[in-house]
Formats: sequence, C-alpha cells, structure tokens
Amino acid sequence: MGKNNKFTLSLPNNVNGLSEIETLNSLLFIGANGSGKTRLGTWVEFNSPQKEKVHRISAQKSLAMPDSTTPRSIDEAVSDLLFGYPDAINQSSPSSYKHSNRWQRKPANTMLNDFQKLMVYLFSDHTEESAKYLAESRLSNERVAPPTTKLDRVKEVWEKILPHRELVLGGLRIQTKVKNDAASVYNSSEMSDGERVIFYLIGQCLSAPTDGIIVIDEPELHLHKSVQAPLWAEIERQRPDCLFVYLTHDVDFAASFKDAKKVWLKSYDGNTWDWDIVQEIDNLPEELLIEILGSRKPIVFVEGETGSHDTTLYRMLLDDYLVIPRGSCSQVIESTKALRNSQQLHHLSAYGIIDRDRRVDDEIASLEEYGVYTLKVAEVENLFCTEEILAIISERLVRNKEDDFSEIRTFIISRLKSELENQISLRTVSEIKFRLNLFDDKAKGIDGLETALVGLTSSIDVPFIYKQNESLFEQIISTSDYKLLLKIYNRKSLPKQIAQKVGLKNDELPEFVIRMAKSGLVADVKRALKPYFGGFSKYMA
Repeated sequence: MGKNNKFTLSLPNNVNGLSEIETLNSLLFIGANGSGKTRLGTWVEFNSPQKEKVHRISAQKSLAMPDSTTPRSIDEAVSDLLFGYPDAINQSSPSSYKHSNRWQRKPANTMLNDFQKLMVYLFSDHTEESAKYLAESRLSNERVAPPTTKLDRVKEVWEKILPHRELVLGGLRIQTKVKNDAASVYNSSEMSDGERVIFYLIGQCLSAPTDGIIVIDEPELHLHKSVQAPLWAEIERQRPDCLFVYLTHDVDFAASFKDAKKVWLKSYDGNTWDWDIVQEIDNLPEELLIEILGSRKPIVFVEGETGSHDTTLYRMLLDDYLVIPRGSCSQVIESTKALRNSQQLHHLSAYGIIDRDRRVDDEIASLEEYGVYTLKVAEVENLFCTEEILAIISERLVRNKEDDFSEIRTFIISRLKSELENQISLRTVSEIKFRLNLFDDKAKGIDGLETALVGLTSSIDVPFIYKQNESLFEQIISTSDYKLLLKIYNRKSLPKQIAQKVGLKNDELPEFVIRMAKSGLVADVKRALKPYFGGFSKYMA
C-alpha cells in the first residue's frame, strides 16, 4: 500500500485545539465501541480545515443495487453523489449541501441510500468518456486509444478480488456471471451482499475528489475476512492521490494493515476525543497491541493457544477480562511486563497467569511483583482434575461423587509412585535452575565473576534440595494429600488418564467441563476453581 505522497490530517485534540498527523500511507483508527469513531469521521467531514476534500463512506448504508440506470450530465451526477444535490457543484460552497441533502441533517446515524446515485455517476462518466472517444476518433485518421472509464476500473478491481465472477457491462445495466459460463448471467440486484458491497466500495472510492480524503467507517462490514485486506490494498492502488482514513473496532482488520499509521481512539465524552498514535512496544506483537486497544476490558495473558481447552476455560472463568493466550510462560511474563512498563498503556490493568511448573515460593513471589500470578496447580490441565470439579461432573452424570473421587485419588497416587524418582529429579532440577539465575550480574573482572560463581554454586546443596523434594512427595503419598499432589505433580495427561473413572472417554473430560459451564453451571465451575488461582483470585468476581 506504499505511496509517494505525504498526507496530513487535522484532528481535534483534547485541549480544544487542532493537531496534525502526517503519514505516507493510510491512517487507521482503532477503538472500542463507544469511543467516538463515527462522530470523529463526521467531524472530519464537516468541521476539519480539509472538509472540502472529504468523502465519507458510512457504516450504515443501503446495498440495494438497481438493475438499470439512466445517465445525466456528469456535473449533476457527481454533485448528486458527493453532496446529495445535483446543483451543489455550481454553488460557492458545495460541501455545505452535504449536511441537509446527503445526510438528512443526521450525518452520524443516517442510513446512506446512494447506490442509485453511484450507478448514475459511473454510467454518466462512462457515457461521457465514450462520447469523447467517438468524437475524437471521427476527427482523426489514426487509431485513437479507447479510454478506461471509472466503470471499467470498477470492473477490473471487482474481478481481481472475485476471480471466479465476471461483471457484464451492457447498455445501461450491469449483470454478473460465473467466469467462462455465459449461461450463468444474473442481474445486479441478485448479487450477494459481498458482491454488491465490493462494487459499492470500489465505485465510491473511485468517485472521490482528486487529492481527497476518503473516510471509511467500519470498512470490514459485509466483507469476508479473506477479501478485506486485498480489496482495500487494490482500491488504495487505484487512488494514490487520496488519503484513506479507516475507522474500525475490528482487531483482525486493523492488524492486517501493516503499513497504515495507527491511531488509538481511547474515548469520547460528547465534546472531545482522547486519542494517541500507537507506539511500538518491545515484546508485544502489533496484532496483540491492536487487540488490546480495541477492548475496554482489563488484560490477562495466559499460557496456551487460541482454541485450546485451557484458553476456553480461562475465558469462561474470566469473562470480565480480555484473555490473550501467549503460548509459553516466558511469553506471558514478557507480555505482562511490556504492557505494564509501556508509558502509553501503563494505566491499563494487565496481569499474567501461568502454571506453577515446579516453581519455588521465592520465584512465585518475585513474579507477582510484575503482575504475573501462579496457579495453585502444577499445570493448567490439573484444574480439570480438582476434587471440586470432579464432584460437579459426578453429580451431573448421576454418579457417586465420593466413590469416584476415592478411586481417582488412589489411581493418581499410584501413577505418581511409578515415576517418583523422575518427578523428584525434575523438581530438583527446576529449583537448581532458579538458583543459578540468581547469579550476581553486577560482578566485574575475572576474579569478581569467578568469586560470584563459586559463591553461588557452593550455596546450592543438591543433596539437600533433592531430599527436601523427596520428603514432599513422600508426604503426599503417605497422607493422600490430593490438593498438594495437583500442586506439584506435572503430568499434562492427567485428565485423559482419569476420564474413564467418571464414565467419560479418554479425551472428553476437559470438553465436558466446558460444556457444563456453557449449559448454566459456569458459576459452579468458577466457584470450584477460584481458590486455585492463587494471588489472582482477589481480582476474580
């Protein structure tokens, strides 16, 4: 979408003055619902110093596409389309007619119904250029190159975006057909919403004034995600003279515009807007940053991937938060720190939730200083195996919850016994790694560094740590302490291993818990699991 032009847009700032944004590409405003996007677009159209050059495409628009149309004089056609009044172009201030004629005095919420006017203008331009071509051909003995009209360009772009369809331009109507299938012709009024809106958007942008500012409210509306970015990229290529200003709350759409300068629309109080140019944040990808800016909720970063059972569970339990999966625990920690340390976004509430993963108490306390909280289970999968959740499952399936739990506890303890040395060793390794990370990085010189290393390694008593962990696991086994077991036993497959004990198939347990929550038991599931969220539980409803 790169352009050679340098564009400037004047915007109202929050001290009742004007600020200018400069960009070599398009501008994209991202903001949550209620942040004043449409009102800002209206301000740019009617109050900005550049208002004479602005053409705004509303989110609320009729897609009723006429089957045929009648051209008129080109001046009247363009005036009627841009200003809502055929004679406006002959007046001293054509844009003054927009408010009452084009927008019916309600520019922020009027349903724009101008598809007919767009068709009239495109066919008027087509007719005008064709007439000029015919006249020039008659006066010349040499071949005159036929013109490429705006309608020709609409057809070219439309077919590029929808390669399996073809627009048929004939007389004063437009039809559509499947490419290379003459028998499949259908009228424009029979087009799908997507086909019509693509035609409408291309036509509107090609009809905008030269060197204009094209403001598009909700540019993703009625468009399949697969065509959104390619369509607007192609339209921008057709109008390199124009500044494109997109107003959206769709984070996927915003993230697809890599080259656009992005502006965060924070809020609107009815008179002023609070906005800021989006700055890059280390350790936070732009698409995540945009997702955060497009939401009004506090943020929780979690381990895992989108679509996984644990992420789904987190989102159900933390429905007051924007839950963002970040893959590994290190990415959760980095993202939480990055957001909290950002000067632009430091006022946002941001937290991280990670698995316990053999962490020692000192490490857990250290992470909480950065807003990263550790579950009271070794891995998030263990949440599906807690005594409280198992009781809900047994009751739901009309089983004896005491018998089910007793059998499951005995089974898991026996599994732990079978890999006891491995679990003790892994926990010991984890603690040694943590202590090695405490190396004094302020030490200087060979002697200083060597002294620091010797001091650190001599303080790590491996046999003591191993025996301590061995004692912890033996305590679990001897007392059948199930809560402590889930806290330190790392085995992601536990839900699969115990599913059959409550009458489910191997891989059904997490899915069953989520189904229960969706079917009206979310409060019970939340109440059962809240204690396992450790220090973060105080932020849960």
